[in-house]
Amino acid sequence: MTRFTNCIAALLAGLCMSQAQALPEDAEQEIHIASNSASYDRQSGVLIYTGNVQMEQGTLKMRADKITVLRTDKGLEKVIAEGKTAQYEQILNEGEAVTHAYGETIIYQADIEKLTLLKKAGLERQGNLFTGQKIVYLIKDQKIQAAGENPEQAPDKDGRIRMVIQPQKKDKK
Repeated sequence: MTRFTNCIAALLAGLCMSQAQALPEDAEQEIHIASNSASYDRQSGVLIYTGNVQMEQGTLKMRADKITVLRTDKGLEKVIAEGKTAQYEQILNEGEAVTHAYGETIIYQADIEKLTLLKKAGLERQGNLFTGQKIVYLIKDQKIQAAGENPEQAPDKDGRIRMVIQPQKKDKK
């Protein structure tokens, strides 16, 4: 990593540490970002990382070709990950498995804990899988909305969303 990239990563870590995330411990962790290049506009609060970008804060991990971080005077506002397949993962609740998400664009709105997945999107949580062209996940409320696309524009000419829902486990006596 270049000296400039190291400085940007250190600056971002210091500016964004106070955000509410799924696990309280995640919000208290430093943000680490590695990329091939980075730019920062202090006036607008926009940081742009490109080239094999990896971002981590506690259990939150994002990987993409490009990650844009928007910051206000209140802290981290939004993270936009873009790429052929951008990826997100995080442990949302203590003792649960990792939640995985992907899409060509992932928009994480930290202040309202909202995850929007666009184009070839998928969300896997506790063995349940949702796929479609647009998935909106309200993390705190644990609500998921999924949408397909116009069948004429869909690669499979179907355009429908797909879900795999795990059966409820029975208590063993």
